[in-house]
Amino acid sequence: MTSDNGMSSISRNRANSAGRVLSAGFHRDTVSDYVRALAVAQQWRSQHVNPTEQCFAKVLDCSKSISRSVATFRLKRMISIVRKIQRPSTHFKLGELDDIGGCRLIVESNEQVRHAASWLASNLPLKNGSADKDYIARPQDSGYRSRHLLCSIASDSASYHVEVQIRTRLQHCWSTAVEAAGEIYGTEYKSPVVRADADGDDERRLRFFKIVSSLFALEEHAPQVPGFVGDYTTLVRQLRDLDCTRSVLGDLNAAVDSVFIADTLEASSELFLLKLSRESQYLDVEPFRADELEEALRRYDAVERHIELPGDGTSTSDETGYDNAVLVYARDAEQLAIAYPNYSTNVRFFLDKVNGYLEP
Repeated sequence: MTSDNGMSSISRNRANSAGRVLSAGFHRDTVSDYVRALAVAQQWRSQHVNPTEQCFAKVLDCSKSISRSVATFRLKRMISIVRKIQRPSTHFKLGELDDIGGCRLIVESNEQVRHAASWLASNLPLKNGSADKDYIARPQDSGYRSRHLLCSIASDSASYHVEVQIRTRLQHCWSTAVEAAGEIYGTEYKSPVVRADADGDDERRLRFFKIVSSLFALEEHAPQVPGFVGDYTTLVRQLRDLDCTRSVLGDLNAAVDSVFIADTLEASSELFLLKLSRESQYLDVEPFRADELEEALRRYDAVERHIELPGDGTSTSDETGYDNAVLVYARDAEQLAIAYPNYSTNVRFFLDKVNGYLEP
């Protein structure tokens, strides 16, 4: 079995073996083994490109039928893959990860989430026939709310897992704000291990996001976060009484205005390749027409190949300094801003909502 680039494809078992080496971490006496395992993991990730593209085509079809929706395509960054399988007290296997390939659909309401999930489940093969995780009906303890479909897509005579996330704008801006806070404070708040061990300031910040998530759920007439069920007045009082609320809002506010965005929106464009350099805080937007999907996917792959790999300290190219990329389907500038792989638009929306709760 060979992959699209002519190389022998990595099997799921071989990927799992490489993952065990990577999970042990980078050590001087095992540097050659680690580098070889990293190369295997990179190829395993690359093999998810075609099945994720197949999945994205269906997500695009769904998005076109839902007004104001935004669809995105991305592969999980290598550094994020390695960090996930290196989490202590977890048993993630590289070959079994469900989210190396990912598509996302952002809509306006939970009713649209249900409609999209039903349509996609009928038009995509789900893992084990029924892999549907509804974190809106049953929010996670962290406050995370979204709907996940885990797909099993055939490619190269094998099957690959691709995750499709469907969420509302409120759910999306909450998740983005949590990621932004993680970068600001140097703590991976999305990690279950980090949350389980959190104390002091980290524990209070996590409580802040749980309260806000329950307020958002209340606004959407949806189930609230376990342990944070209450009416509007009670939850707002808890938010005001939390001693970190103002500092979290202030730190998020300081972060949202730091990214320069290239203004390249064209009237005929509906697909956009967003490329972010965090070091220079520059976001480049490369537009494509809707009928240029194949070229847009090719360019996404080319940019991804330049992103630095963890553990080797070198980049495959010096022509870009990008360290994040996402391909987006959007029909106007406002929709495109929702999908930016930085925090400006979504965190600003989050801040406006939370500050609105806190007004007398």
